[in-house]
Amino acid sequence: MKQLFLTMVVMMMAVMCYGQSNLVATLSHNGKISVFHGASSLQQAMEEANHGDIITLSSGRYNASNITKAITLRGAGVEENAATGTFRTEIVGDFNINIPDSVSEHLTMEGIYHGSSIIIYGTLNNAMLQKCQFSYINYYINSTIVRDLTCIHCYIRTMISLPQNTSARFISCVITYPRNSNGNMEFTNCVILNRISEINNSYFQNCIFNSSSILLSTNMATYCAGCASNTYNNNPFADLSSQTTNKVLTREQVDALFVPGTFYELTEEAKAEYIGQDDTEIGIYGSNLPYETRILSPQITKCNVAAKTTADGKLSVDIEVKAAE
Repeated sequence: MKQLFLTMVVMMMAVMCYGQSNLVATLSHNGKISVFHGASSLQQAMEEANHGDIITLSSGRYNASNITKAITLRGAGVEENAATGTFRTEIVGDFNINIPDSVSEHLTMEGIYHGSSIIIYGTLNNAMLQKCQFSYINYYINSTIVRDLTCIHCYIRTMISLPQNTSARFISCVITYPRNSNGNMEFTNCVILNRISEINNSYFQNCIFNSSSILLSTNMATYCAGCASNTYNNNPFADLSSQTTNKVLTREQVDALFVPGTFYELTEEAKAEYIGQDDTEIGIYGSNLPYETRILSPQITKCNVAAKTTADGKLSVDIEVKAAE
């Protein structure tokens, strides 16, 4: 019933289109649907949005827009495979996140690919990032506050640096170079890459490290495995008071955990040997939330509307909506 209702709504949206375009941004506000087209459609939708609204983007490349409202931003996913007709939603260019601390709504981003820089300003409360890929996330100044950030099934390719007083949790994510000045972060079933020596007061469970440094003694790790290059005999847990549940590996052994050509999938041998605290494999495919990039909400895959009506007043609309099976 939900899928049928969405299809009907999309058909109503389409009759408001002025032409045809493969880039479609829809804005939902209190039951009213607005449609925008083209590379600047995200910017246009953001200008019109209010806190709590939903912006949905079809696949394609959109010009970046600063996020100044606590909205839900949904894309078509991060995978790109022309052979299977799978195309991602990509935001092009740097943007800032600067949402007033006073609003009760929170920011949600799902199925978005971004290859540039994101800077957080002010106070960011209860944000949710899910099934996204980002390159670089940083904060403006030390007075910036990030509270209760949740990242699920995300891949951060270059760095994520969060300020003091941060509280954040990462579930089944691949994180490159995580940093916090004096915050509190939790990592569950994650793969941690690059440096880990700039993390404080954080907790790691069922994680895999492929690092070039060690965890400071302010942190705690349980049921983890990994290396720290040639520092402290490849031991990323050397500064921790308790190492009983962690396994120290060489760089070659860490690399051998994964099936070549996959996104950090463990070999069958590694799955059997490296078991986490919850009795599932460590890494991003363990736990009750194994890594998954597929977007479950229905997506607009095509929206073609004739430039004008026919002589008898009819408007030709060609819409395709696809939902995950």
